[in-house]
Amino acid sequence: MDHHDQRLDDIVRAHRDRTGEQSVLVGALLLAEETGEAVQQLRRFAGHARSTATPDDVVAELADVVISAVILARLLDVDLDEAVSRKLELGVR
Repeated sequence: MDHHDQRLDDIVRAHRDRTGEQSVLVGALLLAEETGEAVQQLRRFAGHARSTATPDDVVAELADVVISAVILARLLDVDLDEAVSRKLELGVR
C-alpha cells in the first residue's frame, strides 16, 4: 500500500479529529462493520441470501476490510507490513 500512504495518513488524521479519544474503539467497530458487509456480499454471491452480488461487489467490500484494518493499525501505531511478514514466516493457520 506504499503508493497510498499519504491518502491513508489523511484518512487516519481525519478519523482522529472526528473521534478523538475514542478513535481506536471507533476504528475497531468500523473494521467489524466492514467485515460484516464483506460476509454479507459473499453470502449473496454464493446464493445464500435473497439478493445477489457480483464478484466486484465482494472485492469492493474486501478492499474496505483491508483499508479499515490498515487504518486501525495506524491508529494503534502498528507496522502492519511487518506484522504480516512475521505472521507469514510463522505460518498462517
